[in-house]
Amino acid sequence: CKVSDKFKSYEYFYEWCHNQIGFGNQGWHLDKDLLIKGNKVYNEDSCVFLPQEINKVLVKRENMRGEYLIGVHWHNASRAFKAQVSKSTGKQEYLGSFNTEIEAFNAYKTAKESFIKEQAEKWKSQIDPRAYNALMNYTVEITD
Repeated sequence: CKVSDKFKSYEYFYEWCHNQIGFGNQGWHLDKDLLIKGNKVYNEDSCVFLPQEINKVLVKRENMRGEYLIGVHWHNASRAFKAQVSKSTGKQEYLGSFNTEIEAFNAYKTAKESFIKEQAEKWKSQIDPRAYNALMNYTVEITD
């Protein structure tokens, strides 16, 4: 990740932060890639403060995923693809067994997008409207 030149200025960053919804709230994090999916630069156009509960939902943990699509793993004993989704509690919710990896992924995609929208509604009155809109329009991609 990188930091924009403006954010490298303490005075600018300090002023910017103090004008953002959620800044200073305990347990809130500065997020760089909700507004612009895949963004790698911290800057004033892409960053918002989010409660940890939302930020956790958006973490992909690619290093733990394995060889299958996000939300999918192969279960040898049942000879089926299983789908599960992580919710903000950190627990995995089992979504079912499927004949194909793409069917399992589609179950994961539906569940994850639905949960993200639930979080958006839950926090709507407290988060930046840009974050709310991004959450309501969030799509899980097969390449995630």
